[in-house]
Amino acid sequence: MSEDTPQKNYGPFELLDAYGQPAPDTFVLRRQVAEVMRSLSEQLVRIDCTDDELGEWSKQLEAVLAQVRGHERRDTRAANKKLFTGQASATDVFDMMDYEPMSGRANPVSPELLWQSVSKEGVEAHVTLGLQYQGPPGRVHGGVLSWLMDAVLSRAMHASMRIGVTGTLTLRYMASTPIETPLVCRAHIERSEGRKLFIHGGVYHGDTQTVAAEGIFIQPAFAAS
Repeated sequence: MSEDTPQKNYGPFELLDAYGQPAPDTFVLRRQVAEVMRSLSEQLVRIDCTDDELGEWSKQLEAVLAQVRGHERRDTRAANKKLFTGQASATDVFDMMDYEPMSGRANPVSPELLWQSVSKEGVEAHVTLGLQYQGPPGRVHGGVLSWLMDAVLSRAMHASMRIGVTGTLTLRYMASTPIETPLVCRAHIERSEGRKLFIHGGVYHGDTQTVAAEGIFIQPAFAAS
């Protein structure tokens, strides 16, 4: 989709609808750059190579950095303001969503959650976490799992046409979560009390649940009413 193509405007309760549209052309390219950076990061973790190779790669990457440094950044605060006034374009939405740190496909630090189902009944995503996310040998770092659950529980909130921010997030680590292995993440809204949404979720390795999570998300007054 070209950025010059006329676009529908979106409000806060249409966030996922907008993000489900074909990516604007610029984000196709941004995702390609991010994918290369993710792959490079994965390959470099504890790589067995010579110091001469490391020195040469460092020079090459510094050259790329010199080309990138100094460019202006897009202001997502402006896009967020347009969203809450119902004036956001699909490009504005992608500027916010595609750079999310856990599931944004244009964000090179994101392990790129792959959403399998997203509805008001709940969400499910698949992900494989590489060496960048390792804590104990062969296991995902607990802080990364907390980060992961916050993103999945938030998506369950958006899928139910709600908006809000994380108030509290409680995790129980039930078993070790392996790296470099397909994982399944699920979440659903358990109940609501006034402006509070109680959202439950978990991480699964095969038939084993490795993490149980409960988040309390706080809706803004206008959304709760």
